[in-house]
Amino acid sequence: MIAAVVCSAPFVRDFVRALESRGFDGWTMIPKVLGKGGRSDPQMDDDVWPGYSALLLVFFPPERADEMRDLLREYDRKVAPFKAFLFRGVEEI
Repeated sequence: MIAAVVCSAPFVRDFVRALESRGFDGWTMIPKVLGKGGRSDPQMDDDVWPGYSALLLVFFPPERADEMRDLLREYDRKVAPFKAFLFRGVEEI
């Protein structure tokens, strides 16, 4: 499975530590992404809309989906912007 996670830049280190402390150690990061979600102001890294987020792709076995979901919900409650999507049935090549 893959979790695609958009996380506010100031919280990325903390989120990665939380991932790794729970044994989710397969991830890739795009360190700077811009955009706007439904519950937060735009993050455009400019004078009008300062700030940006990071995009993490976290790879994990399907049997750990509940653990991942719990971690993502924990961060969704305390970090903004934060958004996560879980993808099943991903083919690895």
